Amino acid sequence: MKKVPNKLRVVHYPQVPCEPFVVDVKDEVEAKKIIDVLANQHLFLFKNKFIPDYANIVSIEMWDDTPNEEDGGKPYGWSNYHNEEEEGMEWAEFEETYLTDKKEVKEKDNAINSIKK
Repeated sequence: MKKVPNKLRVVHYPQVPCEPFVVDVKDEVEAKKIIDVLANQHLFLFKNKFIPDYANIVSIEMWDDTPNEEDGGKPYGWSNYHNEEEEGMEWAEFEETYLTDKKEVKEKDNAINSIKK
């Protein structure tokens, strides 16, 4: 697993539309932990009827220092995660390939399905 050298952050919209909750993270592993915590919290809130639906979004962004010639050479800034070191993987593919325990995924799917019933 090759991690990106760029600054990363988790961006969470708890109820769309809204302002995001942003957490700076040191790497992809820490980002995954934050995402899992947020996902588990939402499952808890939904199951216990604190929230009526799943209208949330979580994304990973990375800082891109590349000069944007169309904007006077300013850096592109925050953009969606992509890992050029791993053949251009986007976050979902990187997470599934390196950070996801298949047993854990099955358990979460079962938990979600039991809530829907």
